Amino acid sequence: MIPSLTASENSFLFHLSRLEATINTSSAQVTSGHRIGQPSDAPDQISPLLQLQASLGHNQNVEKNLARVQAEVQTADSGLSSAIQSLDQALSLAAQGASSTASAATRTNLAEQVQSLQSELVGIANTRVAGRYIFSGNQDTVAPYALNLNQALAVAQNGVDRLLTLPLKTTRQIELSHHITAGVDQTAQDLFDHRNADDSLATDNVFSALNALRVALTNDNQPGIKAAQASLQTASAYLNSQEAFYGTALTRISSAKTQLDSESISLEQRISSIRDTDVVQAALQLSSAVAQNQAALAAESNRPHTTLFDYLG
Repeated sequence: MIPSLTASENSFLFHLSRLEATINTSSAQVTSGHRIGQPSDAPDQISPLLQLQASLGHNQNVEKNLARVQAEVQTADSGLSSAIQSLDQALSLAAQGASSTASAATRTNLAEQVQSLQSELVGIANTRVAGRYIFSGNQDTVAPYALNLNQALAVAQNGVDRLLTLPLKTTRQIELSHHITAGVDQTAQDLFDHRNADDSLATDNVFSALNALRVALTNDNQPGIKAAQASLQTASAYLNSQEAFYGTALTRISSAKTQLDSESISLEQRISSIRDTDVVQAALQLSSAVAQNQAALAAESNRPHTTLFDYLG
């Protein structure tokens, strides 16, 4: 209140100030789309709003990570399928080489084809996605294997060298939702270089079975070829059994993403109900306040403003 003004003049200025505040607030809400622009706009709603925004941000981070991991798992699953196909080809080559009609030259040619399959399998084991070797477990900056067809007799003859530090582990856990985690990784040793507890080659070792076939074919050793053929069948059955791991992982990731999408939509709606402007209501309020403001100013300008000096004149 201004002391030098009359009561009616102070009342007019007070109501005019309120109208201007309403105009400014409504205009800002319509322009920004938000009815809460600062904490003082709705102090009681700030805490729940921040909690909802934090939950939404967490969901979005989990979804982003799941999309990246899903690409890795899909690539791993595809690689495993290719490896199974390579073993199927090796079994076909073994059948040809085991035939009594196969010549030494034929078996040498078959051995070269098996060597190509060995190289392909090492390439699959060394698959990298976005700079990460997906079959290297916790040592995912290093390729797990290198092809070595000239191993010393003191080394287990599987045609490859391990490039990682033992023991190989994969402890990575991926958050699916609400802090529920799951492992989605297998190492190349789990899949292609299966070992016994004493680190000797297991009977279902894929690298070993392929290498045994190549050596037997190169040496024109028919009994050795048949033995390698049996080892390949065991290795193929083992590798096929491992494929279910990635199918399960992909299903869990897909279900988690669907759930997170649904939750994020619900969170966004709840945030909107607190924060966002009711544009129709705000526009009507703005229009009404502007009209009232103009009417008040017009009425004030038309009101007679006579003073004692007007009468003395």
